[in-house]
Amino acid sequence: MIEKAIEDLMVLLPIPGPPGKESQVAQYLHNMFLEIGVPDEQIVYDRAQEQSEYGGDVGNLIVRIEGRSADPTLMFSTHLDTVPDCVGCEPFHDEENGRIINHSPGTALGGDNRAGCAILVALARELIKREGDHPPVVLVFFIQEEVGLVGSRGLETSLLGEDLPDMCINLDGGRVEEVVTAVIGSERFTIDITGIAAHAGSRVAEGVSAAAIAGRAIAELDMNGWHGRIKKPNGTGTSNVGIIDGGKGSNVVMPALHILAEARSHDPAFRQEIIQTWQDAFTHAAQAVRNVHGQHGEVAFGPGPTYEAYALAEDAPVVIRTRQAADQIGLPIKYVHDDGGNDANWIVHHGIPCVTLNIGQRDVHTPDEWIDLPDFERACQLVVAIALLAN
Repeated sequence: MIEKAIEDLMVLLPIPGPPGKESQVAQYLHNMFLEIGVPDEQIVYDRAQEQSEYGGDVGNLIVRIEGRSADPTLMFSTHLDTVPDCVGCEPFHDEENGRIINHSPGTALGGDNRAGCAILVALARELIKREGDHPPVVLVFFIQEEVGLVGSRGLETSLLGEDLPDMCINLDGGRVEEVVTAVIGSERFTIDITGIAAHAGSRVAEGVSAAAIAGRAIAELDMNGWHGRIKKPNGTGTSNVGIIDGGKGSNVVMPALHILAEARSHDPAFRQEIIQTWQDAFTHAAQAVRNVHGQHGEVAFGPGPTYEAYALAEDAPVVIRTRQAADQIGLPIKYVHDDGGNDANWIVHHGIPCVTLNIGQRDVHTPDEWIDLPDFERACQLVVAIALLAN
């Protein structure tokens, strides 16, 4: 099984599929499932791209594999897209060191999350061999995970079957012994600053710089411990300025500035406190920065993609099944929290209890990215064991 899974992974890695442009990899997987023996009518796409703020050329890929009707339906998921820096990668199987590396300088490898795709193909092969002697299984390949879990947010759950799956195993992450049972919540928000344009030489004092407003607010937040890692008596979390866009030219006092920021916390109330503190800081800065006429700028706030935190108890059926399967293959596991966010956030929101298995990704989203093949192999074994575990 593992040799074929590695072959599949080597083919999948270089197929371009940045967020919103996953159709090529989706079609490749579609054809692979047909070759494996999955009937074409059991391979469908939803319309998640239609609710995406980024558009997109394909929806989530959903593959249903029929099994024993009396057994609970199991869902396994991963995502199709990679970060844009993965386009042009050149994977190399370093057999001596048990890893897949990248021979294209300056690009990321795309193990996040083509490794998950390869594992689910391997699972499908194992299930088809058993000719229905297994639980019903639904495989879901999400689009646009890397830009805010957009595909899983828009999942058309009606395509998963007559009833929702009883549980889900999501594939995404690093060390295989770590099973994610709790994930942080994140809220992205926009800040639009309006200043007053003026010539930066002859009339500079008449301008109100949007950059100065932003700089004052961000400096205050950072100085008071509300930017970056946040630890306060009533909560913990993180915040970040992700995108700043503004300006007309060096000779014009900046009249407008757009910021995309985010706040994260496992506690929804504290996450809202972070956002409110940011809004207060920018509002005060807009009032404080004035021109020679006493005029000041304005600031407006808008919502962005959001996903809520969740935490599963150790006696949740999906957690128990994962533990039993890991024990069966001799894999010691531990339960961890994830501060990064993944598709499981929205899967749980849709009403399907979900854990996330780590599958061997290392240094993701960087030119040093690589895949740990011993972890990848154990992840393959664990996924199959979960699917075939006796009820």
